[in-house]
Amino acid sequence: MQFFFLFTDEIMHQDIIPLYAADIQDQLKKRFAYLSGGRGGDGCPVITFPDYPAFSEIPEKEFQNVLTYLTSIPR
Repeated sequence: MQFFFLFTDEIMHQDIIPLYAADIQDQLKKRFAYLSGGRGGDGCPVITFPDYPAFSEIPEKEFQNVLTYLTSIPR
């Protein structure tokens, strides 16, 4: 299964780079965000952000990678 990470330097310029769970496994293991299995009223998956003491120290790229991966998993 292939996932994509969109890194935007500018709003209109996007580079598509494949993103695999194996590539970000250390970031996913931190569990600062995860899919709990619930769904919203519109059927979209709920992303859970538990209490994570070092949340403000998560690098932006790491945060983007995890959210991009979680939102790209097919329903």
